[in-house]
Amino acid sequence: MSSPFLAALEEGPLLADGAVGTQLHARGAPLYGSLELLNAQSPELVLDLHLDYLRAGARLLTTNTFQGHRLALARHGLQGEVWALNVAAVKLARQAREMAGQEAFVGASLGPCQGALAPLGPLEPAEVEEAYREQVRALVAGGADLFLLETFSDPRQLALALRAVRAESDLPAAAFLTFSADGTTLFGTPVERALEEFLEALGDQPLPELMGVNCGAGPAPSLESLARLEKAVAARVPPARRPRWALSPNAGLPERSGGRVRYPSRPAYFAETVARGLELGARLVGGCCGTSPEHVARLGFELARRRGGEPPAPRGAALAGREAGRGASLAPPAGLRAEPVAPPEAGAEPAADSRPPAPAGGERAQARLADRLGRRLVVSLELDPPRGAVAERFLAQARKAREAGVDCVNVGDSPMARVRMSSLAAAHLVQREAGVEAILHFTTRDRNLMGLQADLLGAHALGVRNVLALTGDPPALGNYAHATAVYDLDSIGLIRLLRRLNGGEDAAGNRLARPTDFLIGCALNPAAADLEREVERFRAKVAEGAHFAMTQPVYDPAELEAVLDRLGGAPLPLLAGLMPLASYPHALYLHNEVPGIRIPEAVLRRMEEAGAEARRVGLEVVQEVWLAIRPWVAGAYVVPSFQRVEDALALVRWLRGREPGG
Repeated sequence: MSSPFLAALEEGPLLADGAVGTQLHARGAPLYGSLELLNAQSPELVLDLHLDYLRAGARLLTTNTFQGHRLALARHGLQGEVWALNVAAVKLARQAREMAGQEAFVGASLGPCQGALAPLGPLEPAEVEEAYREQVRALVAGGADLFLLETFSDPRQLALALRAVRAESDLPAAAFLTFSADGTTLFGTPVERALEEFLEALGDQPLPELMGVNCGAGPAPSLESLARLEKAVAARVPPARRPRWALSPNAGLPERSGGRVRYPSRPAYFAETVARGLELGARLVGGCCGTSPEHVARLGFELARRRGGEPPAPRGAALAGREAGRGASLAPPAGLRAEPVAPPEAGAEPAADSRPPAPAGGERAQARLADRLGRRLVVSLELDPPRGAVAERFLAQARKAREAGVDCVNVGDSPMARVRMSSLAAAHLVQREAGVEAILHFTTRDRNLMGLQADLLGAHALGVRNVLALTGDPPALGNYAHATAVYDLDSIGLIRLLRRLNGGEDAAGNRLARPTDFLIGCALNPAAADLEREVERFRAKVAEGAHFAMTQPVYDPAELEAVLDRLGGAPLPLLAGLMPLASYPHALYLHNEVPGIRIPEAVLRRMEEAGAEARRVGLEVVQEVWLAIRPWVAGAYVVPSFQRVEDALALVRWLRGREPGG
């Protein structure tokens, strides 16, 4: 499977975040105990740290899982919490990314086990590898984008961690060794010998996608160690097998002052030194112990300056004063401050190339999708609106979807009852900024009868004409369990309301100046627990005036066939839900915890047996489902898993490739 992270590295060096552990301690986490426990007990502390790094410009977030394997957690009596704490950590990083609304990758951190491997120490290699494999399974299930094997002094432990990653996933890995000021590990092994031990322990396994130096004695010694490591690899490894390079040093050697641990490297020195790693070919640069969002922000400015571009302004407000002890401002350093951009004059026309062309509005907008339904393959992609007010990442995904060949983008309405940007605003942005039609998910959960009509009339005025009528998940499922649901109407009543608006009158019978022309969609769940009721309600939706239907993700063609047999065939154009499976744990979660999704036992077995190839097999599963159901449906409704839009777009391109004229 292709990796968006590796593709991003090809475009240029990526800025990673800084310290996790020392920053959490600086923000109030106890010095003793499991930092990973914060993922469950104080998630806002971890979330705020991720957000601060994103505001500083980081494009890679490190999960709070450095000691998340059972051998470390057992020291705190938490060996039974490996799954929960690691999954929670990845979700916090992903949540921060969604809230910030910008592109970033989630790197799952694996740290070393305390002690030496047998026969020199108490750790049995098989036990260590199994502990890593257990942690890797949880991190994959949480939705990580890559693995960061950090701060290893024992090359054999590093090889075991990499073997675990390869056995349980197909995600890329960055493997970091740690060296002291004299270029030796904690065991006194020089750089060159450490590489030899790593290669010997790895055997015929492929090298990681990235290798590098992290933690250690500080920026300058780490840079020297990286140079030696690069030279040693060049002497031992053929060019085709060589990894990319990464550098994430400490902010110098720690010192104790006034009862506190301090790191001496100031942000300017740190950034200037680490940026020299680009001269050695480093593609990923960041910081480790003692570094802060300020260090990362300054490093971002230095990277931009060295590339000859305009240094980016920090995202969001300065961090100074947000909370006591949180570090200095992220304002640009002296001499690197970006000039403000003057607002356009009143009435000025936007630049000709400032945004992609918007789809036609009014009758033409509906006619385009309505005309395609039943006449050619229709492919829609679901995108959840941003969690915050920033839509950059969301719109970038919509543009990629347009380029991949989707007909429209489905925009969720706070799915799973978790608050996100208004689906109406997001759908309008998709059409205006990304140049692709939107299907607006519209629920009756949050609006009374007046609000439903007001928003629908507003949607029509903004050119959003395709509406999927839904009842909506109850607030008890989401993060605002105390919120009150409205439900003046259910989805059937909403379809009836849309039909009345299309007929030129509102719910009270008042005439509209002009009828609306909504294209009305409805839902069909072939795997419903009460299939009789599902079929009855679907017939009612058709009778009330629905124009097309979309299903939950389908994993068993026989279930869809059985529903269509009950209906006497599809009474209106049907878009079948397709969601690639990301892993065996992901398949188990969908099967056991998500209402409306049922995965056949044979598919579960395939995913379990797939091991590290699970993502590829998961894509094959939905491709096989599609080939079986294609004669019965008008198109596909592609749903990303874990917001992995690239995997979903690979499926979109495959669908288009099978029917190029569609």
